[in-house]
Amino acid sequence: MQKVPIELARPGMVLARTVCNDTGMVLCGEGTELTDTIIERLKHMNVTHLVLAGRPVDMGDAKTAEQKLAELEERFVNVRGNPIMERVLEAARVAIKAIDAERAMGEPSQEGSS
Repeated sequence: MQKVPIELARPGMVLARTVCNDTGMVLCGEGTELTDTIIERLKHMNVTHLVLAGRPVDMGDAKTAEQKLAELEERFVNVRGNPIMERVLEAARVAIKAIDAERAMGEPSQEGSS
């Protein structure tokens, strides 16, 4: 499942969640295969994002694993010494390395799957 801007939606992609307007009215049901017409209608109804089945869109994550790890270290600098946060930090390190290794091997990542 992946939330993407409607501008990246293409015919053939499948909705993973029902699309509703601001008042809760259903505009398009879960499992609907998108067409050009449906995409254009949703745009005209001010829909900005869709939740699509699978991971159909490359969102352009250009950061390397090293860059992601460096950013992670910066985010955790204020909680050094907290045993719980150290465990969270280590789990995040392992996840970043695993995702990078999977992408390097050309296998789909399991991040964001339910």
